[in-house]
Amino acid sequence: MPELDPTTPDTPAFESDQYVDERYSVRNPRQIQLLLRALIDQRAIVSAHPDGGSHAFPTAILELDGDSLLLDGSPLAAVNRQAGNAAWLLCFAQVDRVTVRFRLPQVHCIDDQGRSAFRTTVPEEIHHLQRRDFYRLETPVTDSPLCTLRLEDAGDPATVRVVDISASGIALLLPGDTPPLPLQKSCRGSELRLPDGPSIPLTLVVCNQRLQKLANGTEQRRVGLRFEDLPRGADALIQRYIFRIDRERKARQNGDL
Repeated sequence: MPELDPTTPDTPAFESDQYVDERYSVRNPRQIQLLLRALIDQRAIVSAHPDGGSHAFPTAILELDGDSLLLDGSPLAAVNRQAGNAAWLLCFAQVDRVTVRFRLPQVHCIDDQGRSAFRTTVPEEIHHLQRRDFYRLETPVTDSPLCTLRLEDAGDPATVRVVDISASGIALLLPGDTPPLPLQKSCRGSELRLPDGPSIPLTLVVCNQRLQKLANGTEQRRVGLRFEDLPRGADALIQRYIFRIDRERKARQNGDL
């Protein structure tokens, strides 16, 4: 599968890592230590965003000593300066293929036996998505992703709005007269286009579908599809979109927008 860069300059920066759904926030110090140890043991790559911005650099947790973390530095001095000047880092990684997100306080650039490294403290919480319990976001009509769904023997591909999205899949609304799609059918060569990121080539698998009647009396076919073999970096792009929409909704509820 092609690789995607989740640090595209066109992706807007975000200022806070507060997530609306608190069910996935781990705050127990022992559980946090276990997750960090797992990142070390699995030699997980961490995508770190200085000040939660759009640009990121790859790093890894090298050591965990009490409340102190040692992270791998970059071979590029400019990257190390940017990280050291940032007030905080927003980090994405995976533990046993489950995405985790956490915020690290300001890092300090140090020399660790001749190599660049960062010293910081353990995060106060880690956002941990469970395998079978992904947070789903109902997308706003004016700022929603689009999906080009390619079906074999169905003529030209259809491009429709994504009505909800999670780290595991999407739901689409197709015209009511669309023939039922075979369950577990793989829709290869499909494409997801996020408003704040690049297009993501992917394979979608049909999981469920149902007819639903709209307020005006017309019927549409709602189809739930799961992602299969996402390109590297795509999960971070999807979570960044979910995070941005949630943040904006919360800001509107609080009267900040």
